[in-house]
Amino acid sequence: MIVAPGRLSWLFVGVVFAAFPAYGGIVDFTEWDKIVDPFDANFSGSVDTASQITLSASGGPVPHATDIGYISVDGNTAASSTSGYAFDPAADFSVAVDFTLSLDSAVGGLGIGFGIGEDRDGANSAGVALLTTNGFALAPFTAVARVNDVNQPLDTVLAAQTSGRLIVSYTAAGGDVQVGVSTDGDEVPEGISTFAGIQNSWNDELLIPSFFMRSDGTLGSAWTSGTAEAVFSDFHVIEGTPVVLPVTIPEPSSLCLLGFAMPILLYRRFRA
Repeated sequence: MIVAPGRLSWLFVGVVFAAFPAYGGIVDFTEWDKIVDPFDANFSGSVDTASQITLSASGGPVPHATDIGYISVDGNTAASSTSGYAFDPAADFSVAVDFTLSLDSAVGGLGIGFGIGEDRDGANSAGVALLTTNGFALAPFTAVARVNDVNQPLDTVLAAQTSGRLIVSYTAAGGDVQVGVSTDGDEVPEGISTFAGIQNSWNDELLIPSFFMRSDGTLGSAWTSGTAEAVFSDFHVIEGTPVVLPVTIPEPSSLCLLGFAMPILLYRRFRA
């Protein structure tokens, strides 16, 4: 197997964690971190339960490109985080989250989205988004992405609806990110779009899932007034193993001790 030099360190980390797999915490929303970019009093987010978060808009106006959301790390990147969960770009993975969007007397543009990326600001990221205008989802689900904070060409995924399951998958061999929407709540999206090789243009850092609500004036005015609630629930890992943060690589002496101790532990286990 040939591994690109930039992936060697993360591959090594993956081998270490393979001996001690860590599932579970990433699906607990009480361990996720809120994003406000920038803060606006008319946007709010609350962790309702360990498996549900509500993002709300009330009143207005809210300037264009104002975001609120949640991310699975507490730092700007996985490398700078002291807690949270991310995914090794040397391995395939797939994640999903359910959503329901409701709007009342809405005026202006409001979007929601779900994706993966290398940083809190989304400078290197890819995902699926839904944009509404004056309370109606006029545009279809759209595949969106950035490379070094530069927007990439958009692609249509599926006709719009206000509930469903958003799915993002990553393929390590080609650096592909596939985004999709399941309208019936299963793991098979009815609409998909692929950003072929996009991760190869990023910085080869750990990949972080997140979701958001956004004031958006792309199809007219930004969010002006009314109320909106986007409920995200049942985030789950379809495929892959999340890495627990912070990532710590054992010193060489510790690795030697681990290699020496494992056969002894296995011997004792089979002797018991």
